[in-house]
Amino acid sequence: MHDPFPIPPPSLLVRTATPLAEYFSLYTLPIHIHELLFAAISYHCICAYISPLFSRRLFPTIYPHLPQRTRLNWDVHVVSLVQSVFVCAAALWVMYADEERKAMDWKERIWGYTGGGGMIQAFAAGYFLWDLQICLRYMSVFGVGLLMHAVAALVVFSLGFVSLIISSSLIIFGAPFPPIPPC
Repeated sequence: MHDPFPIPPPSLLVRTATPLAEYFSLYTLPIHIHELLFAAISYHCICAYISPLFSRRLFPTIYPHLPQRTRLNWDVHVVSLVQSVFVCAAALWVMYADEERKAMDWKERIWGYTGGGGMIQAFAAGYFLWDLQICLRYMSVFGVGLLMHAVAALVVFSLGFVSLIISSSLIIFGAPFPPIPPC
């Protein structure tokens, strides 16, 4: 399946992302970087504008009277709900509609690549990129624990952009980058 996202990757963005992607062996990231950034920006807009607007209208006696910290937490949870429903629905659609994926055996489904799967990967990674910036921006609200969760989740979801050969070496030989020393 070709990437079903309706906007092709801008060549400038692909050229800009390629050196970093190659350095970290994230070989399919450049062709999905626009989706990742679109997702992160969309999640930001949901949190900053859409959730407060709908929450005020749907819960006029509750939401406006919540403390700012609680409203932020509410809006973050709205984004989380939207993201999880969207990514699961899109993944089910790709599983149903992707003929290339249907022709794969179980090993190829685990280690293989299709454009539809790459799009799902980009939207999931975009969520954790957004989550990372939220945790950094509101460290006093979410704390170090959620910051570490955001970093770990972004790294794990970014590994989906690694090629088959590199993915196999991660499992067999360990990560190809040096470990981070403890503080």
